[in-house]
Amino acid sequence: MFATAICRSACSASQAAAKAAASARRPVVWSYLPSQLPYERGLLLQESIVQARLSAKAALLDPPTDADKRAALERVAETDILLLLQHTPVFTAGRREKNPEQLEQEGARLRALGADYVHAMRGGQTTYHGPGQLVGYSLMDLGAAQLSTRCYVDHLERFLENFAKSLSVPVYPLEHTGVFTSPTTKIGSIGIHIRRRISLHGFSFNVEEQTKAWFDQIVACGLADVTSTNVEAEMRKLGKLGQSEPLRVLDTVPKAVELFGQMYGREMARLAPEDEYVEARTLITDGVEGRLPSLEKVPSLGV
Repeated sequence: MFATAICRSACSASQAAAKAAASARRPVVWSYLPSQLPYERGLLLQESIVQARLSAKAALLDPPTDADKRAALERVAETDILLLLQHTPVFTAGRREKNPEQLEQEGARLRALGADYVHAMRGGQTTYHGPGQLVGYSLMDLGAAQLSTRCYVDHLERFLENFAKSLSVPVYPLEHTGVFTSPTTKIGSIGIHIRRRISLHGFSFNVEEQTKAWFDQIVACGLADVTSTNVEAEMRKLGKLGQSEPLRVLDTVPKAVELFGQMYGREMARLAPEDEYVEARTLITDGVEGRLPSLEKVPSLGV
């Protein structure tokens, strides 16, 4: 707890500068994807957005004279995106999982249960994503936001803690990254990857009870003495949700968006057909529908 307190104090000390920088930036554009997304399709979508942003930044080093072209490049380069979604069932192994033989054996076992198994570039160890869980992919330019990687993660963790509390879920502080409701129950996870100061991946938060049966199949995040919990189960323990009263991921999205914006000091703008973010909207639609090319052929969001 002492180390966590020091880290949060250091992040708080630089928060004023970061929020001042944030106030002058574009809104974070967010979208909730209504259909469950296969993990690898979501991964390609994230990678494509980040590659497009980096390509746009490079193009702006020698900006075009055409005003519309330049405006489009600036829009792509400067727009942070928060994708909220649910995945089809998948177990993912993070960068800390390195034994090829164990990965192959574990993958075979978990695929036999009806889930995908993917070795991801995010930090951390094996975890689960699937229906009933709110996943957030936060694609943010940390340099422009004046956030260190450590402070960015600290903000994500505090956002998830606030999110849990807003849903009447107790939070138990531990040294482990993520959100716990007791020393032995975990409800939220964080795993990120940074590419040239732009973040990929993000967080997951267990909302519906159906997540527990899948988590019970693994030692989640390498914590042998920790089991998963979810908002439905915790609310029922507290008598705040009836036994036959369902809670759905979609019900929690508005509060997640609100609290995310508050934590980073950013305005949040939902992606809409009539807005200016045509490049991002096109890329997200193509990603969801499986039309994105391989990363070697990713266009710069059409600009």
